[in-house]
Amino acid sequence: MEQDLEYTRKLIRGYRKEVEPLFRYLSWLESKQGAKVSSSYTENAVTKHSMAFPVYDGTLLGFVKEVQKSTLTNRNYVYLYSRHKLTGPKEERALIESVTIRNPEVLTDILSKYVLGGMTKGWLWSQAVEEGIFLSILLKFKELFDTWDQPEGNQGEQG
Repeated sequence: MEQDLEYTRKLIRGYRKEVEPLFRYLSWLESKQGAKVSSSYTENAVTKHSMAFPVYDGTLLGFVKEVQKSTLTNRNYVYLYSRHKLTGPKEERALIESVTIRNPEVLTDILSKYVLGGMTKGWLWSQAVEEGIFLSILLKFKELFDTWDQPEGNQGEQG
């Protein structure tokens, strides 16, 4: 039992090191949930024969770059989606809510879908903010940290 507890503490410390810098985006993510965080560039230079391109909120780009610099992305996130038959944000939010200390990789896999997928499908970054996916992931990590990364003897016995 003590080995399991020590493993859990070590796991949480590793995640905390990577996730904690992202907490500075919490208030921004809360304020932007349900709002548009990108637009299409449509100045005079864009004609009907040109392709419009997205312009993102600078804070969103900062968040994405910070996640990309971390070890939180997993290129094999697609296995989570096929295993759980996830088809959209509603199912993703439900799965995020069900995460416990036993499966925190679910959070990084969903985060990976939006951050890595947004490199080729730019609308994914905006969708993750508008649908509250990034916010839900950070709040769930915060909940796990608050429960498990405490001085010895104060850990929750949930799992």
